[in-house]
Amino acid sequence: MRAILKQGTSVRVKRVPVPEPEAGEVLIRVAVAGVCRSDVNAALGLLPCADPLVLGHEFSGVIAGLAPDVRGFAVEDRVSVMPLIPCMQCDRCADGETECCPYHECLGFRRPGAFAEFVTVPARVVHRMPGALTFREGAYAEPVCSSLGVLKAEIKPPDRGLVHGADRTARLTERVLRSYGFTSLDVRGTRTGEDLAGRIPPDTYDFVVVSEPRGEILDEMIRVVRPGGRIIVRGRPLEPVPIDLDAALRKEVTLESVSYGTFAESLGFLSQETGTISDLLGSVRPLEDFEDVFSAESESQRLKSFFCPNFAAIGTDEIEAWGRLMGPGG
Repeated sequence: MRAILKQGTSVRVKRVPVPEPEAGEVLIRVAVAGVCRSDVNAALGLLPCADPLVLGHEFSGVIAGLAPDVRGFAVEDRVSVMPLIPCMQCDRCADGETECCPYHECLGFRRPGAFAEFVTVPARVVHRMPGALTFREGAYAEPVCSSLGVLKAEIKPPDRGLVHGADRTARLTERVLRSYGFTSLDVRGTRTGEDLAGRIPPDTYDFVVVSEPRGEILDEMIRVVRPGGRIIVRGRPLEPVPIDLDAALRKEVTLESVSYGTFAESLGFLSQETGTISDLLGSVRPLEDFEDVFSAESESQRLKSFFCPNFAAIGTDEIEAWGRLMGPGG
């Protein structure tokens, strides 16, 4: 099969063996795979990962095979996958919070990922897609699941909030919050961190959500949140981040980190709120365009780009129709 393979400092489309599902696993024919900044950072060697490695972790597809011990799925089921493989040994896993297992193994980082024609994954992280979703929407379920993590913070309507950022992550987080009743929201900021001083008075917000935690941004968020307010961090920095603890202590600010909601909830959100996120979804490209796609993702996260490993066989105009019409057994 064809796959985007990172090997040492080289990234290229290469033919590799089709994987065989082991015990408890399913083989999935990848329909659409989303491109994340983390994928690009892995390709650039900025994130630790296995080597060699097939990249990619956000995807949807069709079950093409199952290990003999797998129950509850069938060949041709349309599925989306939570790419974090839980350890099933820790307290979080025991409590059913497998999406937030701190000892997870991630597709496309520690085990072969989804920028390929086929991928194997444990059946426990596979979810049937609601019939109304396209494959492109199903491949967006992981970012939605991440944004839903904000709802685990100690906030509630009618709290006034700020979502810092101007990329699709910030816009998705805003839409998730609004769909859950948060109507008093602002979205401000840029990737490079614009100076908000003089534009936002101090002590303005009950909470702020930070997708790109950097020292200067966190210091500004401490300034604009009210005393006793919350700073919710949902991004993963590449390097340690300094913070002005003296300013945080004076205001008794709560710094709260969140990771994921539940994957089932993310599929439900997509089913109900498709119209609110469609403008965040960009083009679908063949694997061979990875250099252009990775370059564009490094420069801007305005729209989510996708790969279709079977692009030549399906064609751009048919991707959405394929996703809607191909139901279980279809």
